[in-house]
Amino acid sequence: MVNGNSLILCQPNTRTFEFIKALIQLRIANCNDRDINEMLINVLLDDDLDEKRIFEELYELFEEIDVENEIINLIENTTCSKKSLLSKIKNKVDSINPNKSENIEEIQKNLIIENLKKSKLREILENEKRIVLIADNYTVHRATLVKEACIILNIKIVLLPTNSPQLNPIEQVWKSIKKYMSHFYLDNLEQMKQLFTEEFYRIVDNESFYTNWLIKFIPDFNC
Repeated sequence: MVNGNSLILCQPNTRTFEFIKALIQLRIANCNDRDINEMLINVLLDDDLDEKRIFEELYELFEEIDVENEIINLIENTTCSKKSLLSKIKNKVDSINPNKSENIEEIQKNLIIENLKKSKLREILENEKRIVLIADNYTVHRATLVKEACIILNIKIVLLPTNSPQLNPIEQVWKSIKKYMSHFYLDNLEQMKQLFTEEFYRIVDNESFYTNWLIKFIPDFNC
């Protein structure tokens, strides 16, 4: 973050769906309008996004598919090398497999964007302060659906060049936290979480930390 409240999130994975959820939570943490936050929370809590529910729906569809005939038709209508054919068979099986986590995530990420669009949040959030978020060049941060979410949520992501950790302020935060916590003997996970949280906010709430970074790396920054 450059111009708002920081937020600690423990995401179960780093896929597009989870990152979009993180962007929504970031907007909630930086919005004082209860009505807007309620709308955003409703998007996050939509029952249709539940992984178990999506799996059950996919499984019902899978039960109706004649997998053997699907594969036979693929083989009969494909003229390619054996190696390519094996790859196509694998892709076909993956595409109809309800256990494939990518299939569930595909539904989740498209659905959450649909919900954001239907909620008319883009028009409402235009009047809120734009959030500027610095991120590395990870593929998910550049995903089309992430860009759509950012437009709706009035968030600007500044993507850093590859192989340039020195440009990312959060890397310095992690470095400082590691150094600080290395002086403690931790008895349990809760103690670690508490120490981490306290030190994290002590650093990021220090205005000089990010001001100095902005002055160094953004020449036209006006204090």
